[in-house]
Amino acid sequence: MHVLSAKIMVNLGPKTEIRDMFLELPFPLKFKVYLFNITNPMEVQNGALPAVTEIGPFCYNEWKVKVNIGDDEKSDTISYIPKDTYMKTMDPGCKSGQTEVTLPHALLIGTVNTVNRTKPGALAVVNKAIKSIFNSPTSIFLTAKADDIIFSGVDINCKVTDFAGKATCMELKESGTLLERDGRILFSFLGLKNGTLQKRIKALRGTKNYHDVGRIVEYNSTKIMSVWSTKECNKIRGTDGTIFPPMLKKEEGIVNFSPDICRSLVPFWVKKTKYDGISVNKYTASLGDMSANKEDKCYCYTPDTCLKKGLMDLYKCGGIPIYISMPHFYDSDKSYLEGIEGLNPNQEDHEISILFEQLTGSPVQVRKRLQFNMPLEANKKIELFRNLTNTVIPLFWIEEEEEDE
Repeated sequence: MHVLSAKIMVNLGPKTEIRDMFLELPFPLKFKVYLFNITNPMEVQNGALPAVTEIGPFCYNEWKVKVNIGDDEKSDTISYIPKDTYMKTMDPGCKSGQTEVTLPHALLIGTVNTVNRTKPGALAVVNKAIKSIFNSPTSIFLTAKADDIIFSGVDINCKVTDFAGKATCMELKESGTLLERDGRILFSFLGLKNGTLQKRIKALRGTKNYHDVGRIVEYNSTKIMSVWSTKECNKIRGTDGTIFPPMLKKEEGIVNFSPDICRSLVPFWVKKTKYDGISVNKYTASLGDMSANKEDKCYCYTPDTCLKKGLMDLYKCGGIPIYISMPHFYDSDKSYLEGIEGLNPNQEDHEISILFEQLTGSPVQVRKRLQFNMPLEANKKIELFRNLTNTVIPLFWIEEEEEDE
């Protein structure tokens, strides 16, 4: 494509082909989920390190659309609400959603960890509520079908009548972490994201300056977030990842803002390579090292509780102590790997990889990967937590794959 043509064609003005694709991707992304099955749950209850086996992938088609569109000619912006819908698919190599797995009960652990951070005086109430809501469990683990854990939902008994159970269920409902369907209260990892309208985004259309195409100027009616401790980390930078400006220099990076983690990621250039005979640049990304790098410290929960290299605490972003990392703790401090048995990190399977054609601003192959973990912490006020060994336990990891066809 000629340089001038690239500048003219890549904008989000009305009646452009690029705009149509931006608003409704005509093909699904491949979305895969890998679960970490706990093989020694009762040993973990008595202080052993967790041992895991990876089970997956569980495969879905991810359809991305943007709705409630608005244009502003004066500011050359387009506003929209993203909506992602996931549909089960059984491609070769994919696992059946009926597969039973044993995982940390994320709702149970998350409830204890959240109360321990915010209202430690209420831990005695939570201890009683666990027996009530979760039917007197003998461990912090849950065995269920993969489909239910990932999207459909596992039943939570919020029809209890005791004070502790009712109070805790009320808090959980208000926190927005539970699904309510047909009179049932359900918990799943990703069910709340499926087919749900997200927060409104306003972005530049790029008709006046092609270099600005897709750049977000407002998220949820604000130009800057108020999540983190510094103005720099609260900045909303880059696009939503579905479009990038043409003619980018390799050192400019391909910045995109991710609402799920309340921050922008800046993939960095790795090397020049080829894809189907086309010259492309390869980029990758990391979560940084907030324990050592000054510019990353604003993502710490407190200045004294910074996680080590490769992990990020999403408590300030989502209200629950969830730690994200690369899959299998790839590119993370080795201490996290030493706290779990059965992980096997490697670059090919676990890094973020983006092959990008600079002239048109087109990613020709994208593999976004992210793992979700929880801190496992001993707690004398919670019976099921008294004998635990402190570690970070992996729940699942996801891969979103897009390939130019």
